[in-house]
Amino acid sequence: MDVAALASRLRALAADLPGPGIDTADAHLESSLAEIKDASRESNTEVGARRLLAAREHLGSARTRLAEASTAVDDYLDAIGAGAAPAAPTAAPAAAPARAAPVDPRRWWTDRVNELCRRSGTAANDTTSPTRLFNELLRAAADGSAVTYHERLRDAGPETGVKLPGLAWPLVRTLAAEHLGRNPTARDVPTLRDRTADRVRSLVPGLEAAHIETAIASACTLGPPKHHGDETGDAAATAAVGPALVAALHRLAKTERKART
Repeated sequence: MDVAALASRLRALAADLPGPGIDTADAHLESSLAEIKDASRESNTEVGARRLLAAREHLGSARTRLAEASTAVDDYLDAIGAGAAPAAPTAAPAAAPARAAPVDPRRWWTDRVNELCRRSGTAANDTTSPTRLFNELLRAAADGSAVTYHERLRDAGPETGVKLPGLAWPLVRTLAAEHLGRNPTARDVPTLRDRTADRVRSLVPGLEAAHIETAIASACTLGPPKHHGDETGDAAATAAVGPALVAALHRLAKTERKART
């Protein structure tokens, strides 16, 4: 390969560095952070802000490395005497650069909800309010309709979905106390988890025991269990567990009322 061909190849590689894609991803992460901060005002649980902040830090590092790579290519071309790109022939105008495919800011939510529910499908554009979504998920949970539960949660998207814990946790706290006949303590969390896990997982089979336990502890203002790691900060899992947990606890409380009468 001669110097001109090498220089041309290096310029093409440098032009393909995904700088614009990083900028787009950073903009979407910034938007998601704003939504999560808004949702956190109505919730006692951590809904994923730490992971998004860490992702933005990684993007910042990637941007720095891309800039260093681009500079290194330019320096190398200068060193071999091929720093200036040849002029384009006047008879053949340069083709317009291809536009990058748009990034779907909701894709991470769709993929994660599909994974949690162990189903597939593409999200529809849904503008349902958080309260209406919550009520629809409660009905699906009461009916035992895992298909409907998955579709409604998936289509809602992260902007609405991350607000579900703020609606679910007060009911979880009330129903847990009704079932136990007193305010729950930290020692009650594993018991409540075990009594609700089967029904919750019948709707969202991909949930871990840690997600259910942490949701109960957070709703009852007991704080997340110390032995659990960062996987309990999954925003989609936190949203998915809420209505299913409310429905399971409601059934337990109803059974308890019948037993007392």
